[in-house]
Amino acid sequence: MSNEHHGEAHNVLQAANVEQLILECGHVRRESPTRRGSNLPAGPALLVDRDADNDRLHSALDHPADERGTTTIAVAICGVSGVGKSTLARRFSWEIQDRFEDGFYYVDCHGRALTGPAELARLCLREMGAVERELPASEEEALALLRELTRDRRMGFVFDGLVHPRHLMELRISAPESLILFTSQHSADEFSSDGVTSIELEPLPWEHAVEMLTRITGTRLDAEDPDVNRLVDLCGRMPLALEFVGRKIRRLKHWTPRRAADWLADPAHKLRILHDNPAVRDTLELAVTDLPAEQAALYRLVGAIPCRTFDTATVAALLDTSPTEAEDLLYELHAANLVQESEPGRFHLHELVRVHAGEHASALDRRTVESAHRRLVTRYRRMGAHADRAVMEPNRLRVAGDEDLVAGERNPFTKHTALRWLETEFPNIVALIHDAERRGDDGTVLALCDGPLWTLHNHHKHYEETLRAFGAAVEAADRLGDPLSRARTRILRTRVLTECHRFTEAHHQAAEAVDTAVRSGHRQVLASAHEFHGRVYLEQEEYASALEPLARSWEINDELGKQRGAALVEHFAAQAHSGLGDQDTALELLETASARLKDFPGDRRTPARIRVTRGRIHQRAGRHEEAVGELGAAIRELSAHQSAQDDAKQLFDLAQPFELLAFSLRELGETARAEQCLREAVAIYEHAGSPRARLIRAELD
Repeated sequence: MSNEHHGEAHNVLQAANVEQLILECGHVRRESPTRRGSNLPAGPALLVDRDADNDRLHSALDHPADERGTTTIAVAICGVSGVGKSTLARRFSWEIQDRFEDGFYYVDCHGRALTGPAELARLCLREMGAVERELPASEEEALALLRELTRDRRMGFVFDGLVHPRHLMELRISAPESLILFTSQHSADEFSSDGVTSIELEPLPWEHAVEMLTRITGTRLDAEDPDVNRLVDLCGRMPLALEFVGRKIRRLKHWTPRRAADWLADPAHKLRILHDNPAVRDTLELAVTDLPAEQAALYRLVGAIPCRTFDTATVAALLDTSPTEAEDLLYELHAANLVQESEPGRFHLHELVRVHAGEHASALDRRTVESAHRRLVTRYRRMGAHADRAVMEPNRLRVAGDEDLVAGERNPFTKHTALRWLETEFPNIVALIHDAERRGDDGTVLALCDGPLWTLHNHHKHYEETLRAFGAAVEAADRLGDPLSRARTRILRTRVLTECHRFTEAHHQAAEAVDTAVRSGHRQVLASAHEFHGRVYLEQEEYASALEPLARSWEINDELGKQRGAALVEHFAAQAHSGLGDQDTALELLETASARLKDFPGDRRTPARIRVTRGRIHQRAGRHEEAVGELGAAIRELSAHQSAQDDAKQLFDLAQPFELLAFSLRELGETARAEQCLREAVAIYEHAGSPRARLIRAELD
């Protein structure tokens, strides 16, 4: 075949690789192709946990919506960049390409901002073998030629990384029993009314994310290992990120999952993943470029804030707009698969998208970002203060309680809804604390630690994150130089250290709290510091040492007329006397404490805890039937005031009575019930990350 032509022919197209075309007087005459065309890239070497999605693709091909087979089958694989759309598309294409005898073509659209269907048609013609200089000049001719080439043919097309799927709908490729498969950043919901079978890819489940890492690294990884789980979490369970990190671990053989996780925790290193995968980066760039100005501004703003998740009200505060407008903007970003809806009305960014959005945040005006950030922080401080007051005593001591933010406002929470909000927002509260620490905003650190974070810790435990946050609060109080705040933050940290059985640190922190409280001159804080120091000794079962600080705390509470404070100290003193064998004194103290608490009907937890202590006293006296009665009643009382959400979180207060009840049941010969109680206790301790979980688990095993 010659590359020359003579005479007055126009619109000549060289297409020897596909079929011979002769254009005469504006009409196309086709001759039979000499061979079947295909340009598929190599199939994927690794694909984990996409069998169900692959089966859906096969089902869409084998059972099209139009059973007569008179229209082209259209299938979309949708999802956020990096989730594995292209990998699945290539695997499926290699499995079915032989079913299309007239050709199967892969059109790579990554990084291409195609402006219309004609441009997409020309791209498709190039992949089919057309020479650039001889492509039709006009849009109409390009579309007409593609339709003519595909008419009555059985062909397959893959459009990978399509930014504007609507352009593909306008091509109207006229190839019955053919396939058009495309991958898109857009949500699958967008194509539900166009006769397109849409599959929305999600990040890998935990176990399959670990499997992928295992296969790439060539090492055995334990799915229960906290470092492995942290690494998977930092990758967002995204195949692209998992592959990147897995190959790095395989190359750097001295790297452990912890080393890899520490490396990946640096945002600059996550940016490396994005930069080393231009197809993903280009797709995100084009998706953002295609956004209207208001949506693009929101995308950049959520990349600038430390919060991991956000709801409509949070975004409304961020933008200083109405919840309705914020909701519309969020769902527009959701349709573009730039934000994900984790539950109705709550959104998040996948890890790679978060890195990309953070990079784009630099385009925002600094004053705009600072104003938005201040509104965000103010919202969390206000809502945290309301949640704190809905759960804890409204008038409890708070050294940074944000009273001015909630004064005169109706509290939007009940106790149960406040706990749900605190649990949901816990990662964001912690992120805002550390963000405030970096910014030097010590007031926000103190307010969020002494308010919502302390309230949540009293009900649900997140030891590692809470301890780190309270460490930041101690440093913030020191910088502010306020003795009251310095004492209070050390008291909070003492309690968490004690629960973690880090007793040496707890004693040191408690002693500092007492010294600082003395200098502050605040008697109630000093009483609290003495109480918490006594509780460190109680947890160590050093009962004689516990009595002196508890006695000092009781004297101050009595002097100040703090009946509830005195009752709490009497309860702890009863535990100390019981541990020393003086059960009569212990029971007397419990009776006095119970009498004081009658004036505090809103406090349901302390009477139940007193029952637990009374049950333990009966145990030590050998009265196991009475102990079972008291402990069973305590469990019922604690359980009665939980919501379904609290039950799912296994309220920490239930662990100790279950553990003690198991001992008395065993003494009474009821071994099966005893073992079940221990299993209940260990499940609660494990959920909270308590060191007691390991001890009881060893006993069970």
